[in-house]
Amino acid sequence: MNQPALPQPLLTCAGQALPYRLVRSPRRRTIGLKIDEQGLTVFAPPNLPGAQLETLIQTRAAWIRTKWTECCQKSALRVVPREGALLPYLGRTVRLSLDSGPTHLEGEVLYLNPGRGDITVALQRWYQAQALPFFLPRVAHYAGQLGVPLPAVALSNARRRWGSCHARGMIRLNWRLLKASLAEMDYVIAHEVAHLRHMNHGPTFRETLQCLYPNHAEAHRTLRERGFLYHAF
Repeated sequence: MNQPALPQPLLTCAGQALPYRLVRSPRRRTIGLKIDEQGLTVFAPPNLPGAQLETLIQTRAAWIRTKWTECCQKSALRVVPREGALLPYLGRTVRLSLDSGPTHLEGEVLYLNPGRGDITVALQRWYQAQALPFFLPRVAHYAGQLGVPLPAVALSNARRRWGSCHARGMIRLNWRLLKASLAEMDYVIAHEVAHLRHMNHGPTFRETLQCLYPNHAEAHRTLRERGFLYHAF
């Protein structure tokens, strides 16, 4: 059984203070470090001396500081769903206005009626309702280019994957792609459609993706840089 994670007041690393906790587990044989918006988590074997932990942490101090700074910057950029928030939608931003009428998008304003429920949940449901009707024609476009039948398409709520293609011919697309630009969205769709021919990432797959979406490398890079914004809610 893992020993409970014990929160420490703060850890000073490379002159910067950050939240820190230590998790010891009998299943661990080595030391592991994880940095997220909650701070630094150190995973260690149960009997490893504290002095060794301290030495490792200080050895990795520059890396820890860099990653912690990145996490803080990303956290500051994430949207919190509330009145007046600017929401990502199809590569642009729309302003959120809480309203008692029917939920609808009018120009650059999304009028959202959460009722007595949670704003975030209501907002997610709105995105999800828009997603599949928007994705289907684009899947059909790339399937037509490839000369394959239109596959079954379903929404995904995955936290780490933007899309997937199953051997039986079903494509799943993350509804959060509706927050991305059309270039990022089309890259993911073309990528999954290419898997209808090649269930791998070998040379023939890459050639097919290049034919379907020549700007895939740039779109992939942008999605990696901005994807955390789309996962904010």
